Amino acid sequence: MTQIENALKTETRRSPDTVTRTFRIDRDVDRKMEGLSSEGRVSMNQMANKALRRYVEWEVNAEKFGTVTTSASTIRKFFDYLTIEQAKEMGSWWGENQAPGIITFWFKKFDFDSVLKALEFLGAQYGRAFTSDYAFDGRSHTLIVKHDMGLKASVFYAEAVKAAFSHLGLGTDIFVTDDQVIAISPPDPAHPLNRSYEGAADLKYPTSATSRPIPKLRRGQRADTENRED
Repeated sequence: MTQIENALKTETRRSPDTVTRTFRIDRDVDRKMEGLSSEGRVSMNQMANKALRRYVEWEVNAEKFGTVTTSASTIRKFFDYLTIEQAKEMGSWWGENQAPGIITFWFKKFDFDSVLKALEFLGAQYGRAFTSDYAFDGRSHTLIVKHDMGLKASVFYAEAVKAAFSHLGLGTDIFVTDDQVIAISPPDPAHPLNRSYEGAADLKYPTSATSRPIPKLRRGQRADTENRED
């Protein structure tokens, strides 16, 4: 084992939000950290802090919830085997039954801010299944979930977002494409995506509990054509 004192020594301009600690780590871990530090041109301190933050913010709770790690290609293949309706049902189930419990356990509350924080955790920060962007213009909240899993994944995420926002008592307009979901709350008829001449009318996702997802239509395809899965 070896100490990483050099990496954790007090810096001249130390932030009041940090503390200095000395750890002993396995020698092989130290060698790997040195290699990564050299390759990535980051300090040992940065790597150690990032690893510890991931452990306390993600790994501990993920283990309690039985979270498993899998590749993006595996998730994409999983969605390929689902029908649109199955993706819808899974998203609704997850948003109604899983999301509130997980978010409340993680952040000790279930509100709009904790939902946004959960999206950061499940997205780019730790889970890496998607990325998310959020903006507030003083009137409407706009949430964008981006991924590369196809339309069925968009349907899954749309249903999950719809269910989560419903738990919060928030009305929401949702728009879907093959690689993203856009949620606007409260619904805003004046929003550009709600203007038919903007060409986004066919992207609007049904928000009533009984309506079906809108299939993407190919040029020349009738709107009442059944969306068949091979």
